[in-house]
Amino acid sequence: MWVVLSLISAFLLGFYDIFKKQTVVGNAIIPVLFYSTMISAVMFLPFILLSQWKPFIFTGGFMEKLFIEPLTLQQHLFIIGKTALILASWMFSYSAMKHLPITVVGPVNQLRPAITVILMFCVFHESLTWLQGIGVVLAIISFYFMNRSGKLEGIEFKSNKWVYMLLASAVLVALSGVYDKFLLSYIDKPMSPATIQAWYTVYDFLMMSVLFFFIWLPKRKEQPFEWRWGIVAMAVFVTVADVIYLTGLKQDAAVVVLIPLILYGVRLIVSFVYGIFGFKEQNIRSKIIPLLMVLAALVCLCI
Repeated sequence: MWVVLSLISAFLLGFYDIFKKQTVVGNAIIPVLFYSTMISAVMFLPFILLSQWKPFIFTGGFMEKLFIEPLTLQQHLFIIGKTALILASWMFSYSAMKHLPITVVGPVNQLRPAITVILMFCVFHESLTWLQGIGVVLAIISFYFMNRSGKLEGIEFKSNKWVYMLLASAVLVALSGVYDKFLLSYIDKPMSPATIQAWYTVYDFLMMSVLFFFIWLPKRKEQPFEWRWGIVAMAVFVTVADVIYLTGLKQDAAVVVLIPLILYGVRLIVSFVYGIFGFKEQNIRSKIIPLLMVLAALVCLCI
């Protein structure tokens, strides 16, 4: 069952990437993120309130996994730190996706596991297996081939600020993964996945509200915003995908090392295929080799 849940989550995240691309092109990024995070927070708010007022609802079966535990001030601060990392990553990622083809964005984004492995090695001094070493090398080589492919579309990786933003986003997401490991390994009282996800969406919305009202709103004429229903789809797809992913991860039979492989691989293929047929992107042949190398790197990194 966990395999099915992981596949569903991966497909949803693939379509989330597609809606993200459709929503940010020719649109102001801050209000897109503001409304998207607001919808996600509203989806979790009933569970937070009911967990406080009607905790008996969450007794037995699947409902127990949706119970939002009371947290200490320190735990709230930990989640705020996680939220800040991911929000910064989103700002870079959305800015890059607005200006780059999704068939370039997808493979570069999937370098995150390689960056995570390198950070784990540097921060926690974890040893690399020979397969992980091969995965890191393949990821680096694939980036070289992506650079060559990008030149065909006038994208020079060395001088393109959007590529640097995309890489910054990948590094921040990897740092978030390392931060999660720190939270799970070093805090006195581990938090449930539902609790982390619920409060993360709330703090995400609050932080975006500051950017929305104090940075974008005064300059809204310079950065016009157009409402698109893809914003709702983005919020729903990523929230449901996260819940399904956490549900699969909690199953006793779940093979944890294979779940990232399913998520990253299927997500990449979905967005890449839609980039070909939906966005009609060009120079696909030159992007196939780095795509296959990224998928091979994912296999090496996750096994």
